Amino acid sequence: MAILMFTARKHDLTSRIFNYQARLQEITRKISDLQQYAANIADGNVSIYDMMNTPCSMFGRSMMYMQYSHNMAIQNAQMNFTGMQPMLAQQMAQMDPNSQMMYQQWIQQNLYKQELERFAKQEAKLLNQQEKELVQEKQKIETALKMAETELESTKEAEKKGVEMFKPNYVG
Repeated sequence: MAILMFTARKHDLTSRIFNYQARLQEITRKISDLQQYAANIADGNVSIYDMMNTPCSMFGRSMMYMQYSHNMAIQNAQMNFTGMQPMLAQQMAQMDPNSQMMYQQWIQQNLYKQELERFAKQEAKLLNQQEKELVQEKQKIETALKMAETELESTKEAEKKGVEMFKPNYVG
């Protein structure tokens, strides 16, 4: 009877250890994917090369980020540019029309780049938080895994001792 209990407990612990190991692999992959994605968007731009190097699990998020950051950067840059019009009019009063147009384009491009960088920083903060949560979960699972492995070893030892107790002793 005791041997069956040990066998059942060993089976339960082995199954639990397997599940912990599988979850650790999954979390490690997620952390790696987050880090790769974060590296791809760090400069605020997402190029075709970045998209090709984006992990499959992050491709949808990368596409959404690319569209959202671009659209919002254009909108915010345009709003900022509109707010700057009175100041720009004074600065460009003495410029010829061609120089005025080039100066306005330069300002709009810089405002757009600043907005992209701002959105990249926001996304990086979100990614950092997700990574912290995954690392915490990973640490908890690693602790539980070590405890389960220790208990499995103890169970194996107890089983050996139990078998020794019930082993017949032939004296001859």
